[in-house]
This record gives sequence, structure tokens and C-alpha cells, in this order.
Amino acid sequence: MFRAVVTAAAAVALVIGGAAPATAAPSSVPGAPTSVRVTGAADSATVTWGRPGSGAKVTGWRVTVSPAEQQPDGGVDRLPATARSDRFGDLTASTTYTFSVRAVGSRGAGKAVSVRYTAPGSVRTVQSLYALDGTGSVVRFPVSGTGAPTTIAPNGAGFTADDVGDVFVPSGDRTSIVMYPAGGAAPRTVATGLHLGADLRSDVAGNLYWVDSSTGAITKLPVTGAAPRAIIPSAGTGWAVGRDGTVSAVTFGRAGADSTVVSVSPSGARTTRSFPETGYRVFAGVLADGHGNLYLNYTATGASGASGWVLLAAGSSTLTAADDRLAFDYAATTTRSLLIAKSAEWCAAPADSSPTGCSADKTITSVVSRNADGSVAERVTSGVKAQGRGLWIGAADEAGDLFIDVRAGATPGLWRLDAAGGVAQRLSAGAFTRLLVI
Repeated sequence: MFRAVVTAAAAVALVIGGAAPATAAPSSVPGAPTSVRVTGAADSATVTWGRPGSGAKVTGWRVTVSPAEQQPDGGVDRLPATARSDRFGDLTASTTYTFSVRAVGSRGAGKAVSVRYTAPGSVRTVQSLYALDGTGSVVRFPVSGTGAPTTIAPNGAGFTADDVGDVFVPSGDRTSIVMYPAGGAAPRTVATGLHLGADLRSDVAGNLYWVDSSTGAITKLPVTGAAPRAIIPSAGTGWAVGRDGTVSAVTFGRAGADSTVVSVSPSGARTTRSFPETGYRVFAGVLADGHGNLYLNYTATGASGASGWVLLAAGSSTLTAADDRLAFDYAATTTRSLLIAKSAEWCAAPADSSPTGCSADKTITSVVSRNADGSVAERVTSGVKAQGRGLWIGAADEAGDLFIDVRAGATPGLWRLDAAGGVAQRLSAGAFTRLLVI
């Protein structure tokens, strides 16, 4: 992740055993890579290597990590022949990882060379909040709530960012993707000849996704540099990308028809599920966490216009309630949780839309966290009033801070609801959209 990292000691290069010598391989396959090294800090590690000293021509590289928990594509990265490094994020503290690098040729793969790295046992990391400001520029805020925002890219409609802070923006004609590097280097085009919509998304590994404006298919641009490819033929009514790289398309049923969910795992495994539509609610949006869980927002038909969130757990075809009471709310997901900021009171649709407005108290008084393991926690907050009825999506950091954009009402602006609770903090009185924390 793009983070200011605080550790007890500076990050150092670590070569912890397992580095095999570069021995000759049969001429039909490449030899073993040379100078394989691993360096790391906090929850990420970078593996570097050199070309083999013998063997067939290298056409690509296969880099693996073990254990592979929380890693996209089962911990296997396939890189082009020009690659000389690979980065792995979301590592678990105090865990020893083995990284293996193998050269691939037209007739097979050569000998692997492995190195090991142990993630630090205690680190503190700080993520960043990205958003579109009123001018359409991508800006970055510290999630701590202190410090002015930094402008990253102009004309950023549809932007996303990867886990190291590189920002990706669709070009104005929607045929190219432009990257603004985290380190501040000049922007560069990373893909052309595309049919983009104004909605790029990414996963923890840095793979990019969008809905092809010509075919309607969810399309993936692998971080490895491979060509983009369609992974789900249709985005359905709504789609989501989990932090782990699981991509899901939901087609909500109408008039009593079942709803369907097509999901593709990081390894490429495809599953299709269905769940019955009750006929009294209309689904409006979908969020994903990093464990394959989907959270669906709905609005009930009829005069009340009640709305809420339901959970479709990984591998399940049964919907369960994700919140416990009606409220004006704002929602976001982290790797492991759904966070919902909820108002003190709620009122029916006719009252909310009347000329005199709704008399209910719209003050956000609590943030409910529903975790992937099923546990639920709630914290008390104050200081900001909800805008009203609607599907309002915010963003959250892994510490549990929730960021929301209130566009109208008594307390407009960009707000931070601290993970510890307490009075909400207004980061800016301006209008911001497309909130994203990495």
C-alpha cells in the first residue's frame, strides 16, 4: 500500500537462506535467474533478479510467494521478459515468506531460485485518502486528518490507485490509461487502444479493471504487463472488485426473478450463484471486501422507501441482514469489514421529500462495523448530519476510520469519523466525490 511507514528500524535488504546457485539448464529451457534478492519494509517485500547465464531465450518470468494467503492469483505472478523485480503487499507480521523466481522460455520453465523474508513483527502504517475535488482533479489527503491535500492529477474522472500510490486515469477520449507515479515522476501512458468507461478499479496487486464500453464485459489489465482481457462477459446491474482480486458481477432480478452473481477468483476460477428476489425491494449497489463477501444495498418498494444493506457471504446463495435498523447511512468496506455510519432517526420517503423536510434527527450517532468473521462492533460519534435518503458510498482505512462526503444539508463537506469514535472531523468544506483509501 502507499503508506508512510514507521518501523523500529530502517528497512534493510534481506537474503535469508535458500538462494540456489545459477546452474546450467538444458538448452531447451532458460537457466536459473541470477542475483535473486528480497528487500522489505512493513507489510510489503520486493524481489529482484538478473538474467540467467545460460539456457534458452527468456520469454517471461514466474514469481511465486508462499504462504499465499491474501495474495492475488494464488501467489503466482507471471511477468514479461523485461521484468527484473516484483512487489508483494499485504504480508502478515512475523511471518516468513519464501519467494521463488523462475525463467520461462518457449519450451518450458527453467530452475527456480528461492529467497526468504520475515515480515517485521511490529509496524505502524498510515494510508492515504484519494478523491476528486470540485475541479475534477485527483487529490490526496492524509487519513490522520492533519495536513493539506496534495493535487495528484488533473481531469481525473474515473480514476483509481494501486497499493503503492500510483494513480491511474482514463484519457479524455477513453482509449488510454495514464499513470501518475507515486514518487511524483512524469505521467505516462500504460495502455492504449481501449474502450474504457469512466470507472477504473484496482485490487491489492495493482491489476486494473473496467467495463468495456463496446462489449459491456468486465476487462482486466494485469499488472504483469500482459494484454487486457475480458473476464466476465457482462457487468450486470452492478459489479465490484475485492481487495484480494475477486471480481463479481451482480444481475438483480425483477418481477420475482432470481438475482445472479458471477464471480471470478484471483486464480481465474469462476462461480455462478443465484438468490431469490422477494419482489418488495430494488437493489441499488454492491460493495466487496477482501474475503469474497458482497454487500448489497436495496430500497424497498412502496411509500416508505426503506433502504439498507444485506450480506451475500463468500460461497453462499443466501442473503442475510447486514444492518440492524433503518437510518440515513453512509457505507464503505475495508479488507475485512463493512462500515455503516447511521443517523439517530429515520423517516419515511413522503416526509423526507416534503417541502418542510423531515423532522427526524439526521445526526450520525454511530458507526457499525460488521467483520468478515461475523462479529459486529459499534462506536459512538457526533458532529455531522446525514444528507438524506440515497446510496452514499464513502471510503475506509484499515484502522477503521470512515470518510464520507456530505453533499447537502446542515453540515456539507468531507468528513472523517475516527475509528475510536468521538466528534467527527471536517477535512474540507468543499465537495468531493469518488473517495478511495489505499
